[in-house]
Amino acid sequence: MLRLGFVGTGALAEAVVQGLQATRGADIAVAVTPRSKARADALAAAYPNVSVAETDAVVAGSDVVFLAVRPPQLDEALAGISFRPEQVVVSFLAGVPLERVRAKVAPAARVVRVNPLPPISLRKGPVMMVPPDPMVEELFAPLGDLIVSDCEADLVAIANGSAVMSSHYQLQNTVVAWLEQRGMSPDRATLYVRSLFAGLAEIGLKSYRDGEPLDPAHHETKGGLNERARAHLNEVGWFEEVGRALDIVERHVLTKAKPAE
Repeated sequence: MLRLGFVGTGALAEAVVQGLQATRGADIAVAVTPRSKARADALAAAYPNVSVAETDAVVAGSDVVFLAVRPPQLDEALAGISFRPEQVVVSFLAGVPLERVRAKVAPAARVVRVNPLPPISLRKGPVMMVPPDPMVEELFAPLGDLIVSDCEADLVAIANGSAVMSSHYQLQNTVVAWLEQRGMSPDRATLYVRSLFAGLAEIGLKSYRDGEPLDPAHHETKGGLNERARAHLNEVGWFEEVGRALDIVERHVLTKAKPAE
């Protein structure tokens, strides 16, 4: 029985636990801290192999420890907590370098950063991890599209690149609203648009797995509706603005990370 401990029980930790229950529920024991108590209690009520305990007990009783607190809470959360050399530590802390986490959890030496996203509860979406670790890879491979790197800078880049998630949903909602304005019921419009985007995402993943480029022109007819819509968006610089928005996010993160003079 592999013992997993979560220090911090926010939305992402909850999503990971839910995903793991679907793939490893029969051979794992999960302990979570009451950092968010309501969410921790709900997980314990939902799954018989989940228990709630304080941080020292969670860490002491775990083979793999997941650090899932907010980055500013790291020092306080681990104050007075001792780790063992053989433990594996998985950090979900965005923007916190491996070097800093290693210093906090020594003498534990196997430290991995993972960037889980909300769809992991459905075993969907990308899961980025640095560096390679066989046990951690085995845990996360069934939970989405696992991307393993030995370059920590990749994690920084994808964290900033993921800043389009809420914009993606606003795009969907904009199309839903447009359909409703033309008399379509909210329920039918919403299901159509959500399913459309989900299906397009599957085609994009299939093209990647087949080693084929994803050329937008291959998904439109000359003079057709898709071509007309994309031509307008190109004309007004809509796609270039996406890149500029990510540049703004990157500059913001770099500014926050810069030490005060």
